[in-house]
Amino acid sequence: MSTEDRPMSQMMKEGCADLHDKAEHAKVPTRMVSGEMTTEEYGLMLQQDAIWNKALDQAILKHRDANPYLKALVEDVQLQGSYFDADLAHFGLPADCEPTPGVRAMCDTIEEASNANPLTLLGLHYVREGANNGNHYVAKKLRAAWGVEGDEGLRSMDPYGKNQRALWEKFKVTLDAQPFTPEEKEHMVQSGRVMFERVMAIHEDLAAATA
Repeated sequence: MSTEDRPMSQMMKEGCADLHDKAEHAKVPTRMVSGEMTTEEYGLMLQQDAIWNKALDQAILKHRDANPYLKALVEDVQLQGSYFDADLAHFGLPADCEPTPGVRAMCDTIEEASNANPLTLLGLHYVREGANNGNHYVAKKLRAAWGVEGDEGLRSMDPYGKNQRALWEKFKVTLDAQPFTPEEKEHMVQSGRVMFERVMAIHEDLAAATA
């Protein structure tokens, strides 16, 4: 099947598969899945992730009305800032903190995309939205490890709960219906790969800080 014929969601999955596997087996995700991550470590991660998620939300909102792809795909429920605010409040953590080098690099990438090519924002958002599939499972592991129930403190990890699979399928169907050019498809894949690299760098910062 040619590049022109392959669905965008398939291209994203195949084009980022190696980095997805690498990210999934890094130290921080492994600690979460194994239930070894403490609430203190989780809090540090929340504070850092809140910074770049809000930056991505703001950049998307800046361009959404004028960009048909962002307008078609990014609904308000997908904007993550409010979920992080709720989680930070649950743990009594301030939203303001010094960003790590990885978070600064992520924010720089978001700003550059906003200024140069808003399609990059969609590639970044695709990876963020797709991560909720694995995070839905991770949240269950953390709840069990911490002996808690419900979504308090874990909204940013599992924003859609039982609706996760249905919303992801809807997102992919809408994505695949967009009239991307071959060049735009390739740009999306490369943007997704950048997102994985940035997230892994952020996790490396966290692993070093909590070693």
